[in-house]
Amino acid sequence: MARKLFIVIAIASVLSSLTVGLIGPIYPIFITEKISASIINVGMIYAVFYAVGAFVKLPAGKLADKYGKAKLLFIGGALGAGCTFGYTLSSTIWHLILIEVLNGCAYAITRPAMLALLADITNPKKRSFQMGLFDSVYDFSIAGSAFVAGVIVSVYGFAFIFYLCAFLQLSSGVLAYKSVHFIDIKR
Repeated sequence: MARKLFIVIAIASVLSSLTVGLIGPIYPIFITEKISASIINVGMIYAVFYAVGAFVKLPAGKLADKYGKAKLLFIGGALGAGCTFGYTLSSTIWHLILIEVLNGCAYAITRPAMLALLADITNPKKRSFQMGLFDSVYDFSIAGSAFVAGVIVSVYGFAFIFYLCAFLQLSSGVLAYKSVHFIDIKR
C-alpha cells in the first residue's frame, strides 16, 4: 500500500511541479510586459511569496498534524489554483502582491503536509533514497515543463498557461486528498 501511495503522491507532486516549470520562466516576462512593472518589482514579488511561505509553514504544519494532511493538501492545492487563475485577472502590481501573499500561503500549507506524508509512507531503511527519488521526479518535471513554457505562451498566450496551471494545481490537490484521506481517517 505504501508503494502505491508513494506513486500517487509523486504523480500529484508532478502535477504541481509542472506548474512551477511552466510559470517560472515566463512569470517575470508577464510581470514586466503585462503589468508594466520594473525588475525591482519582480524581485519584490518573488520575495513576498517566499517570505509569506516561510512564516506560514510553522502554523500550517501544526494544522496538518491536527486536522490531517489530506485536508491541507487539498486546501493548499485549491488556493494555489485560485491564485494562478488570479494572474489572468490582475492588472496592477498590487494585485500581484496580493496574489503572491495568498500563493505563499498555499505553498506553505501544502509543503509541510507533503513532507510529513512522505516520511509516513517511505521505508525507514530506504527513506533517503525514496525522498531523493521523489525530489528528482519533481525537478525533472520542472525542467521539462520549463523547456516548453515559452513555446506555449508564444502560441497560446499567458492566459492559457495560467488556466492550464490552475487546472494542474487543483488536480494535484484533489488527487492528493483522495489518496491520502483514508490514511488520515485511520489515525
